[in-house]
Amino acid sequence: MVLVVTLGLMAIGSAEAAKNHLIVGFEDTVGTMNYYQTTARVDIQTAMMIYDPLLERDPKDGTLLPHLVTEWKIINDTTWEFKLRPGVKFHNGNPLNAECVRFTIEERILDPKQKSPLLPNWKWVKKVEVVDDLTFRIITDGPYPIVLQRLNFLFPLDPKWTKEMVAKNGEEYLSSHAIGTGPFKFVRFVKGERIELARNENYWKKGYPKFEKMTIRFIPEISTRLAELIAGGVDVAHGFLPDLIPTIEKNKNVKVVEVPILRFFFWMFDGDGRAGERSAPLKDVRVRRAIYHAIDREAIIKNVLNNHADLCNIPMNPLQFGADTSIKGLEYNPEKAKALLKEAGYEKGFTLSLWPILALYKQVDEAAAGYLEKVGIKVEIKDYVGRWPEAAKLLTSGKVDGALTTSWGMFSVYDPDAFWPFFFLSPEGPYVYNTDAELMDWMRQARRTLDQEKRKALYKKCQERIIDRVYMMPWFTERAIHGASKNFIYTLGSDEIPRYQYGYFVD
Repeated sequence: MVLVVTLGLMAIGSAEAAKNHLIVGFEDTVGTMNYYQTTARVDIQTAMMIYDPLLERDPKDGTLLPHLVTEWKIINDTTWEFKLRPGVKFHNGNPLNAECVRFTIEERILDPKQKSPLLPNWKWVKKVEVVDDLTFRIITDGPYPIVLQRLNFLFPLDPKWTKEMVAKNGEEYLSSHAIGTGPFKFVRFVKGERIELARNENYWKKGYPKFEKMTIRFIPEISTRLAELIAGGVDVAHGFLPDLIPTIEKNKNVKVVEVPILRFFFWMFDGDGRAGERSAPLKDVRVRRAIYHAIDREAIIKNVLNNHADLCNIPMNPLQFGADTSIKGLEYNPEKAKALLKEAGYEKGFTLSLWPILALYKQVDEAAAGYLEKVGIKVEIKDYVGRWPEAAKLLTSGKVDGALTTSWGMFSVYDPDAFWPFFFLSPEGPYVYNTDAELMDWMRQARRTLDQEKRKALYKKCQERIIDRVYMMPWFTERAIHGASKNFIYTLGSDEIPRYQYGYFVD
């Protein structure tokens, strides 16, 4: 009875504040307000509210549009010139100018002393030149075709404020405070609990946001997040699994917001045998093909994911540049799988390790294990659900035998160059378990030319090679699943970024 009363009061409180206060429940906690010291998705989603990117992505088709940058041109293969929007100010009133961009890239990302985890994404920058107050040039260390993609997640900092705060309070101050040019002003960060924001009344995009306050609550427990949504304690809740959709749909006050996203689930095999003897069978391409043939991926998507994912037969998300969906994967054929295993000398089977890092992936792996056992392959699940940092260390050190079962969000860059190098380019890629010199050469050529047709041709060859050699087994592209109040209207993009700054409440 006490619980019912409490939830009822929370619902009333949310309704009273509905037109002026958006409350969002995140599935994870934001670790820092210092954007350039994190790679976490929830931190990016938060940064989008406080800062502004140089370019904005259309949530429907992924097109990059002017935002803080209004125009750009390519001077030559290694020089890109940009014009900033005039009159934009930071929350403290300081002006946005070209020096802010230079400072952010050169002194907050590229400076080795900062040890920014985003540094690998920006090593292509040779230098940033300030031409005048609103004009800057980015000089690359060679032709780099995805410059604009990267600028979608470049949030300019205020050099004056940043330097003053660090000098006065130390670098740690930036982990709990923030100033940007974005739609919301930072108010308070209660670590492990919430972030409080207030509307930027002087936002350059006039008329937005429509509501006065926004609170981001950290609610990692999925059942608690669901209860808060239904009770009205939050207006939007992130990160639901497909099996909870019917529960959300039964409640007349909430709705499901579901969008296909850039995140792509796959199995990555240890084709090199890098992890030692337990991976020895996987060095034979016939064994990798047998695994592919043995599993009915479509049936698992239907029965485990309730069709809230989309089958993918190519080793990348079809939303990405260069995707060739005419390439066919290997069909479900258990008899062919058995024949291949016999031909490779594994008629009696072997033990395959699977390494899931999310609960959803573990469910998929458990279902796949049943299919593999039917052709004689025993599965041992190495459960690293919720322990990605530990799994990443093992991956980097070459200790993940069998198959890593994971997804990749590509940091919302719609190009495979933000994905494949991690797994196929040696020595720079930290997770390379399939070494193919010709494949690496194609990938390097594609990242060093501005000729888009040439890049498409190279990416087609890459896709065909990865599937033919079964270095990776594609599974499905994922969907972001939110629960939301029926009274709140907003857009969730394929980049997993909700456009809350353009959202509004209705009666």
